[in-house]
Amino acid sequence: MLIPVVVVGSVSFQIAMALIAGVATFELLSICKNPKAHIYLYGIVGFFLFYSIFTSNKTVVPSINIAIYLIVLLVCGIFDAGIDFARLGYYFTGGTLVALGLHMVYVMRMHLGLSYVLLLAIATLGADTFAYFVGRSIGKHKLNPRLSPNKTIEGSIGGIICGGTLALAFGFLMKMPLSLWQLAVISYVLSSTGQIGDLTFSSIKRYFDVKDYSQIFPGHGGVLDRFDSIIFNAMVLGLLLNILL
Repeated sequence: MLIPVVVVGSVSFQIAMALIAGVATFELLSICKNPKAHIYLYGIVGFFLFYSIFTSNKTVVPSINIAIYLIVLLVCGIFDAGIDFARLGYYFTGGTLVALGLHMVYVMRMHLGLSYVLLLAIATLGADTFAYFVGRSIGKHKLNPRLSPNKTIEGSIGGIICGGTLALAFGFLMKMPLSLWQLAVISYVLSSTGQIGDLTFSSIKRYFDVKDYSQIFPGHGGVLDRFDSIIFNAMVLGLLLNILL
């Protein structure tokens, strides 16, 4: 359902991004228990996500946005007894991570072009797919049993090599405005960091002792379950483009 919206872009894509930001805000905070996140925090985190996504065409969210968000949360921590330092750290890092990722997805589609979104998807999903099949075929050594008992080192390496090569070939054939070495760096880094993103969001769920962020996709979890690696890698791609270009 999202693929046609991404391809078409324009207003339909902006609406989809707004809906995803709203759901992501709910998922980030609704998993918090003992104590639950107070309702006003949904407004603060949601406003930060919406403002960060739609108000800049740079590849990285402006640092002033992040600094103001941090200051607001610190003030909340002073007056809200339900926000200890660990919880404050989660609100900040979780919100910032999702804001950076969704912002870059928006900038890619609306300002850089569809090819960048496809490059991101191919590197991320390609690595994930090949890691699964290589791991099932020859995987023997566990990558991280604590967070993901089914992932293997062999599968991870296979995913990096195959996913990165697939993305590199796509970028080359599409004649993207990047040199071959820039494409290679981006492709192989994204095929590596997508796995880090998956484990990062898994560690958050384990910390809060939940199976899924939500059940908006019955049987498949929520937005942050389905698009965790894409969100993380979009952030990484934004940083890479900021450094390499």
